[in-house]
Amino acid sequence: MKLLFAFISSILMLCAAEAHYSNGELSVRDDGVLIETKTQKPANGIGELFYESGKLKSETPFKNGLREGIGKRYYESGKLRSETPFINDKIEGLKKEYYESGALQTEVTFVHDEAEGLTKFYYPSGKLQGESLFKNNKADGITKLYGPTGQLIRTIEFKEGDVVQGFDYDAKGNKIALSREKLIEATK
Repeated sequence: MKLLFAFISSILMLCAAEAHYSNGELSVRDDGVLIETKTQKPANGIGELFYESGKLKSETPFKNGLREGIGKRYYESGKLRSETPFINDKIEGLKKEYYESGALQTEVTFVHDEAEGLTKFYYPSGKLQGESLFKNNKADGITKLYGPTGQLIRTIEFKEGDVVQGFDYDAKGNKIALSREKLIEATK
């Protein structure tokens, strides 16, 4: 009897899984809370968007009408494009983006919806292409750029989002100061 009760409880839990919302089933209240269009209740479940082809484009978990959990975006091929962690409707934690090949493209740490800390970006081969420090959603510190073989090729110093100075590095590792024009061009 206990086994039967456990089995029935498991089936009921599966049937009561989170709701899945698709295009047009959700709307946003004036206070920013996502609500079910039909019931006007806060969304609890997974919001899904689809490509015109019908393939899944993104899925975002909601709790009490706010983004909560790992949101995922996909290429039309079905491969994962990005993972974004949400807590109480804000990006919180390590956001990752991927090339369609599956290789990691970028890693950005967020605190209360703002980039904070070390950000890394990679070549499609998986090798580190660059790294930059962020504070309050602005570049702040030394950004380093690397060539495909791993050699340091450029550094740019930022202070609260503004460019301070920069250097290119030749094959022997010698520093060459960047002109103001080249710095502006490099940061566009």
